[in-house]
Amino acid sequence: MKRKTIYDVAQEAGVSITTVSRAMNGTGYVSEDTRKRIEKAAENYRPVAVAREMKMQKSKTIGIVINHDADYFFMNSTFINELRAIALAAKKRRYKLLLELMDDEEEIKNLYFTRKVDGLIVMGCNRNSEIIPAMVEAKIPFVLIGNYEGEEQVSQVEVNDKRAVYDAVNYLIGLGHRKIGIITGALKYSSSFNRLEGYKEALTDAGIPIRNEFIEICENLTDVVVENLAKKLLYQKERITALMMFNDQIAVASYKAAKELGVRIGKDLSIVGFDDDRVGKFVTPPLTTIWQPSYEKGEKALNILIDALEEDRLPDKKEELNCVMIYRHSCSAVNENGDSAQGEKF
Repeated sequence: MKRKTIYDVAQEAGVSITTVSRAMNGTGYVSEDTRKRIEKAAENYRPVAVAREMKMQKSKTIGIVINHDADYFFMNSTFINELRAIALAAKKRRYKLLLELMDDEEEIKNLYFTRKVDGLIVMGCNRNSEIIPAMVEAKIPFVLIGNYEGEEQVSQVEVNDKRAVYDAVNYLIGLGHRKIGIITGALKYSSSFNRLEGYKEALTDAGIPIRNEFIEICENLTDVVVENLAKKLLYQKERITALMMFNDQIAVASYKAAKELGVRIGKDLSIVGFDDDRVGKFVTPPLTTIWQPSYEKGEKALNILIDALEEDRLPDKKEELNCVMIYRHSCSAVNENGDSAQGEKF
C-alpha cells in the first residue's frame, strides 16, 4: 500500500496541513471530532520517514507568489524589474522558478508541502494580509518583497516609501508650494498607504493643513481614471500648484489632463513621480521622480531565500534599501503670490 504524506492525510480528513501537524504533535487545540478524523486518515502515515524524506528531497524550485492585481502587476515596471532580477539570480544559482497568482493561504501551503517548491518569494502584500501569518505559523520558508505591518517576524526586502514621499513633498514645500495634491493607489496595499502617510506627515511638519479635497485615492490605476482624477484636482476653484503621484505611470497620465486644461507642467504645475520608470525621461518636460532599487530588491530577496534553504533554516533577514530623488524639469518654484514661476534650471 502506498505510504501517505501529510498532504494526503489533510485532504482525507478535510482539514489543513497545519491542523494535522497540531493534532499529531500536540502543539495546539484540535477538537475531538477533528482529531478522530485525522487519526483515521493517518493510517499508513509515517511522519518520521516522511519528514526525513521531505528534508532530503529538494525540488530546486522557488515559488513566486503574486499577491496583487494581475493587470496592474504586469504593467508595472518596478515589479517587472524585480522579476527579471529574481530570474537571473535563480539561473545563476541553478534554481527554477514557478510563478503563481495566489491569494489563498491553503493554496500557498499546499504549493510548499507537496514539495513543488523549496521556498517562496511573495510579491505584493495587503496591509491586513492573512497569508503572511499563515505562512509564519506553518514555518514555510519565504521572503516578502514589500512592507508588512503585522506582529510576526518576517524576512523581507523593502524600501521606505513613507520617508521617500516625505522627502519629495518637502522638496516641493522648499520650492514654495503650499497647495500640494496627491493621487495614490488603493490603501489596502502597504505602499499606497505609506506613501499617503509620508505626504501627510510632510505637510503637518511644515504647518500646512491637510486638505481632503487635494487627496485622491485611485482603486484602479489606469490612464483614463488618473486623467479624470487629475482634472478633478485641477478644476477646483483653488487650484493646486503641485502634485505628488503614486508612480511614474500615473504621473505621465496626468500630463494629458494638464495639457487639455492648458496647464503647463514645470511652470503652472509641478509634478513628482515614483519609481523612475523609463517613460518619465521622454515626456516633456522630463519627470522629476523618486528612484527605487527594484532590481536590487528582487536579487536580494532571491539570495536571502536560497542562502537560508541551503543552510536548512528559515530566512530571517530584513533589508531596507534607499530611494533617491531624480531631479528633472517637471517642478518649479512659486512666486510670492503662490503661483508657479519658472522651471528647474540645470
